[in-house]
Amino acid sequence: MKWENYCDFVAGCFGGACGVLVAHPLDTIKVWQQASNSSVLTAVQQIYARNNGINGFYRGMFFPFISTGAINSLLFGIYGNHLRQLRKVCHSDYQREQLEYKNMFWAGSVAGFVQSFIACPMELIKVRFQTHCYYNDYLYGQRRTLFGTVKRILKNDGISGLYRGLLPMMCRDVLPYGIYMLAYRQSVDYLDNTEFVRRRRNHPDGSNVSLLVTTMAGAWAGVISWVCVIPFDVVKTLMQADENHKFRGIIHCVQVNYRAYGWRSIFRGSWMLVARAIPFNAATFLGYEYALECCHQYDTYV
Repeated sequence: MKWENYCDFVAGCFGGACGVLVAHPLDTIKVWQQASNSSVLTAVQQIYARNNGINGFYRGMFFPFISTGAINSLLFGIYGNHLRQLRKVCHSDYQREQLEYKNMFWAGSVAGFVQSFIACPMELIKVRFQTHCYYNDYLYGQRRTLFGTVKRILKNDGISGLYRGLLPMMCRDVLPYGIYMLAYRQSVDYLDNTEFVRRRRNHPDGSNVSLLVTTMAGAWAGVISWVCVIPFDVVKTLMQADENHKFRGIIHCVQVNYRAYGWRSIFRGSWMLVARAIPFNAATFLGYEYALECCHQYDTYV
């Protein structure tokens, strides 16, 4: 592999870590809401009361900090390399230009499909960490650890236990990641062509224009890709937080929650999910673009 093929993996890892660092407290609130069917305010109060104050909002952050970096490394790495392969298939610059957005969508979808098999066990462990106080999970007289969590899952459910919630996760990630990559690139192209951005780029103090464009495009891509898959994220969280196997599958999970809490339960945590998507994806793409630029500069230098 050429050095440029590795750059997407490196930049994706850095971008994912940046996103977690910024948005993990909002993710904790979102997961707690979905697991407990509570409001934002109730979730915040419960997390604060049961998890030793502010530290509760950063519960289990180390693992997603590492794992999200790895997942994003895989996601952006596969996306970048697959996109380059699709571009090579095009026989002319005109055809490449006409198919560019379509290629981005398919490259993002392929990346979402592959990364879901790696991300599912990591998200399951993260969800168990974030919700264990809600489920009174101070078992055996000790607090949950990463090793203990994995050991317990393997003991009770085997390897398949690490892939609980894989199907709703794939529904959440495969095509939506195609939308995610496409929305980001289209947003960047649109903002680059606005009169305000063109004027600012020519201004002596316009060095922060690219930062603004990347932030806005990343935030918008995150929101637009998440809005259409919120129910799948809720079902995924419920199935992964369920250690007693109360839910037999997606349909059964939806039926149980609909009967207990009504149709709104399938959209629980929507506002927090959207609120989290803004800083998370803005930080992710900022980190990704910055690391990708540095990586390409290193490649040129070498």
